[in-house]
Amino acid sequence: MIDLGPLAWMVHVAAAFAIAFFAQSVFGPKGREAPVVLRALIPVVLLTVLGAGWLPHPVAGMLIGYFGSRAFGRWGSARGGLLAALGGAVLMIGLGASWLIFPLFFMALGWLASGGPARGRRAQAAREERPAELSAQAGGTPAPAPATPAVGEGPLAAYLADARLPAQARAQLVALNLRTQEALTLLRDQGLEGTEGFFVARAIREEYAPEAVQAYLKLPRSLADTGVIEGGKTGAALLTEQLELLLDGVQDIIAGSLKSGGQALVTHGRFLRERFAKAEQDLRVPVMVPAADKVK
Repeated sequence: MIDLGPLAWMVHVAAAFAIAFFAQSVFGPKGREAPVVLRALIPVVLLTVLGAGWLPHPVAGMLIGYFGSRAFGRWGSARGGLLAALGGAVLMIGLGASWLIFPLFFMALGWLASGGPARGRRAQAAREERPAELSAQAGGTPAPAPATPAVGEGPLAAYLADARLPAQARAQLVALNLRTQEALTLLRDQGLEGTEGFFVARAIREEYAPEAVQAYLKLPRSLADTGVIEGGKTGAALLTEQLELLLDGVQDIIAGSLKSGGQALVTHGRFLRERFAKAEQDLRVPVMVPAADKVK
């Protein structure tokens, strides 16, 4: 280790911040990614070399928690982060936290006993087989997928209760989910599935709205609602503005569907009036005037 003399105390203060940075990085939303884990390890290694010999021990403890939370769940999506953390564990052992070998050994045994690499594959297979099992229990063959997704299904459904989104955006997504479903159902019932309105409504539901949300979620969480991006607007403001445009577009499609259906209703009403007005004249009984009244 490097002796910095009177400045050694600064290393220990920086080490405390390095612990906080490491915890925030690896246990944050992007902690599954290898670059995030490696970036969090750099200040730990550097400060340990500069004199904070105690630093590898708390970091090693957090690595145990990281392995426990990532490896025993849907570990496939965190494979990169787990490999980077494993390399970090080797570094911590080399920097003095040799006790880390024992908990890692027993955690590896537990991971293998619980299924290891095959765990994720079995879970995925179970999710795919579940709908077929439910259909078989109901005593029938699996029903064909509906032409239009149900209200609680589709790409938008995953974001309706996503806490990362602003409350206004979630409310707009709920409205979009309902209105696009209404528009698609109306157009399908009117036999207009091949029209531009139908394709636009489906694109809003399956592409435009989800893509806007995904672009927002890629922003840094600490700046998404406060950092100015364009025209003095934050990421949250831009998202709600785009969702409002999509809501207006769906409303125009619904209004067009109303006009189309209403025109058919008006035409049918004209037919009924012409048909039954003529019938009323044909069936009208003439009033017979007595002869005496005629003389008078």
